[in-house]
Amino acid sequence: MVNTSFLISNHEIRELKNLIINNGLKTVPVTSEYESLRVTDGEIKFILYKSGKLVYTVNETSRKLLKSILIRDEDYDYILGSDETGKGEWYGPLVVVATALNPEEIVELRLLGVKDSKTIKKTQIIKLAEKIIGMDFIRQSIILKPRTYNNLYTQFHDEGKSLNDIMAWAHSKVIQQTLDKLEFRKAKVVIDKFDFDKTDYRLKSIDQRRVKIIQMTSGESEIPVAAASIIAKYLFEKMVDELDREFNVNLRDSKPENIKSELLMDTAKTHFKNVNKLL
Repeated sequence: MVNTSFLISNHEIRELKNLIINNGLKTVPVTSEYESLRVTDGEIKFILYKSGKLVYTVNETSRKLLKSILIRDEDYDYILGSDETGKGEWYGPLVVVATALNPEEIVELRLLGVKDSKTIKKTQIIKLAEKIIGMDFIRQSIILKPRTYNNLYTQFHDEGKSLNDIMAWAHSKVIQQTLDKLEFRKAKVVIDKFDFDKTDYRLKSIDQRRVKIIQMTSGESEIPVAAASIIAKYLFEKMVDELDREFNVNLRDSKPENIKSELLMDTAKTHFKNVNKLL
């Protein structure tokens, strides 16, 4: 049996309790001070914690019951989320991903266990990403391999621009590409905030009469952003594997000085001080 977990709101907690009563589900005593309730009724097993985390045993009966209590944001046909990974690693690519999810897809990803990727182990991220990628929803990504990234960084730097300008350009590009694939009346875009002004400038061309744009700290609390982050981390790891094979290196377990200098342009971000001093 496989268990997964996700956070539910106060409203959803009330709905869960009503669901338990209305369906006559069997509750059992809690086993710790952190638990709010436990349900063990045949294949249905729920543990609700006081923090709002709900753990459930994955099966179709439980999924169907839980889907009936989860809130859908029906104000928007789609909610988009964008996030990036790789900017803090001296090696590997910069990856930026945007996802577009309708209200029902957001529920499906919640039940799958999609949440802030910082709370998920790397091995779990890979497994979860493979499940997400297997689902049929619209998304776009940019993978800037080191050589491309380094050339772009030099170009932006020569124009007096920074890494945040590159990120704002990449976020706006994947968001616009994703919007172009959608048919919608009204959509919302949520971006894990890094530089409000630069990002806002890059998104000026979007029709904000139909698209509400939000830049927020801790954006991964929103499922579309969390999904984008998980996919981005998966793509980053896959690209690092590819670079390792192509150049016969082990980037994750190496320091820049362990890499031949002639390979740094193709494996590392050369503006990092620990890389740049070797060139």
